[in-house]
Amino acid sequence: MARRTAWGAYVQITDALRQRITDGTYAPGTRLPGEAALCAEFGVARNTVRRALSTLQAEGRITVRTGVGRFVQDSATQPRTRSEHVAANLRHQIETGQFQTGDALPSEAQLARRFGVSRFTARTALIALETAGLVTCVHGKGRYVRQDVPR
Repeated sequence: MARRTAWGAYVQITDALRQRITDGTYAPGTRLPGEAALCAEFGVARNTVRRALSTLQAEGRITVRTGVGRFVQDSATQPRTRSEHVAANLRHQIETGQFQTGDALPSEAQLARRFGVSRFTARTALIALETAGLVTCVHGKGRYVRQDVPR
């Protein structure tokens, strides 16, 4: 029988790991504990830990080295893909208050023109911000800055 995890537990794990990265418990370049160790620490299923780690990766706080592990992103490291560049730019605008709570983000078409990327690349960046919990999508209306965004 599979272990049951409380609904939304990944959010608490994401917050705990984010705090450890912010306070220096996990310094830039440090390898994070493996999935099994995190499952044991938090008493949750592997998919829950993976969802938390995916959120941190979408936020740009950690990076994955295939076959090696997950590492805290060095703040000096630049985004590698164009969608990461667009997402990082929008994240910065949200964190600095250029986009306030409830503000609509530019559309995919507007972002594509502004950054000189395809709409798919712009969409990928917006989805990364949604995954990170910074943005919410209202179908047919657009994407908006969430009310509970940590600043």
